[in-house]
Amino acid sequence: MEMFLDFLMNVLSLLFAFIAIGFCIFSHELGHFLAGKWRGLHIDAFSLGFKAFWKKKINGVEYRLGWLPFGGYVELPQVDATDAIPKAADGTELPRAKPLDRMITAVAGPLFNILSGLLIACIVWIAGMPQDSPKMREITVLAVDPAGPEYAAGLRANDVIVKLNGEKFFATWTQFVSKILFSIGEVKLEVLRNGKPVTIVYTPKENPNAPGRLREEKIAYPFFMPLVPLEVFPQKDSIAYKAGIRSGDYLVAINGQPLLDYSEFQAGLDQAGATPVELTIRNAKGELRKVTVTPEPVPDLPPQFSRYLTGILLGMKKDTPGIFVLDVMPNSSAKAAGLKSGDRLVSVNKKKIDAPQVFIGELQTLKTEPFDLVIERDGKMQNFRFAAKLVVPQTIGMDITLRDHPTPFQQFAATVDMSYKSLRGILIWAGNRLGLTEQTSSLKPTHMSGPLGMGMVLFDSVRQASLISGIYFMVVISFALAIFNLFPLPVLDGGHVMFALIEMIIRRPVPTVIIKSLSTVFVVLLIGLMVFVTFSDGKRLLRRFGVGTPETEMQK
Repeated sequence: MEMFLDFLMNVLSLLFAFIAIGFCIFSHELGHFLAGKWRGLHIDAFSLGFKAFWKKKINGVEYRLGWLPFGGYVELPQVDATDAIPKAADGTELPRAKPLDRMITAVAGPLFNILSGLLIACIVWIAGMPQDSPKMREITVLAVDPAGPEYAAGLRANDVIVKLNGEKFFATWTQFVSKILFSIGEVKLEVLRNGKPVTIVYTPKENPNAPGRLREEKIAYPFFMPLVPLEVFPQKDSIAYKAGIRSGDYLVAINGQPLLDYSEFQAGLDQAGATPVELTIRNAKGELRKVTVTPEPVPDLPPQFSRYLTGILLGMKKDTPGIFVLDVMPNSSAKAAGLKSGDRLVSVNKKKIDAPQVFIGELQTLKTEPFDLVIERDGKMQNFRFAAKLVVPQTIGMDITLRDHPTPFQQFAATVDMSYKSLRGILIWAGNRLGLTEQTSSLKPTHMSGPLGMGMVLFDSVRQASLISGIYFMVVISFALAIFNLFPLPVLDGGHVMFALIEMIIRRPVPTVIIKSLSTVFVVLLIGLMVFVTFSDGKRLLRRFGVGTPETEMQK
């Protein structure tokens, strides 16, 4: 039953990803269709989905329904400026459309993406978007890695960051990190140290200890940890309340491990089970104290939320074959057995481990039955005998409410800003490599994503987070699709607008040979770009079976 429910969740998450991307494409094509009808252009067909199983011609337009509900398309021969004499599907010659009509029809697609995105964004606005941390106007540095550029530049623990690149901020930790990633050249942090201002200037670099899949993306993640103010609200007469935790207190660490977000706290509770855990609490005055609590299972929780785990994060290493232990959770059976980060898994009960799923699947079959795990450490084979334990979601009766309610227009503005900074960063990286600029950027072309990557983001957001997270990324994709199509490049909607504008200015059509030549070049470039981003997305997908594939992603 548990495996069936897990399979069902995967199927539903995958279905959501397909429908979300399909809706974004369909709304785009619907805009072209309605604008074309309004401007009196000839429309050969309008399809909902692909691989038609139903067709009906009404007033000259063939309406289609397809078996594959992943978007749609509209056939508008008069919008295509590559043909001197546009033709209908049956070969009938059509009059050339006026530039204004072509322009309006081309713009309508991205416009409908924006309008549909704003409409869906209202759901996020009303329901609220889960946040990884509260929004902060200043960030207290908890610890700094001596191997990082920040430490070399002078950043130290207990420094209070008040400005980033000369600007004040009001952001979650993830948003703050994004501001650093999108920075061009050096990063400037203005901090307060013992009440005195200090300026830290450094150039970001790839962090081999970045969390989760960011490590494999070679992201210039900060080499310092923040003191995240996770404000808590204990329920009356709960375990947390009886331990002296009160509303307005802040959660700092669990068993001495600093916390960046609520999921790390929850993972710590789950691994501890009925074992007491030590929480570090900070009150409103900034005073720290430690309390010990014993979690209890979340009542009335469906069984599919419980799993048999050993507490290790599995993955692969670049240029090194095999499945490795990337991290070991505290209070886990793997930690007690003596497994260490860097161990290579060889076999479990004599079954060769050539993919994380081999080990994970064996755990779910064996449950709490002991097994033999052979690992390689420092070139030597070692055998460990231990068992997984049933990890049931735990609680101490304490809520942490972290939701943001951005308006639809704020969500649109955020997507425009992110798109601009991403493109700027990638272009500067390329320019730096070509010797065209001395400016630097940590963003690379390999960080781009296509439809496959978007699908993976949508799948993960629903499967690992919540439906509202998936809806939020659906909004982002809808806005991003509009922005991309408005680029003034041939074959894109913005290209059709550009040629129509030129025709209006010079009062004659742009020569067909020029349009065809430019379109051919940009079609090849666009196909090349799609192949490149699909290849990058494919590598990310393959890493699902290796790098960064934990027994459960929320353990880390």
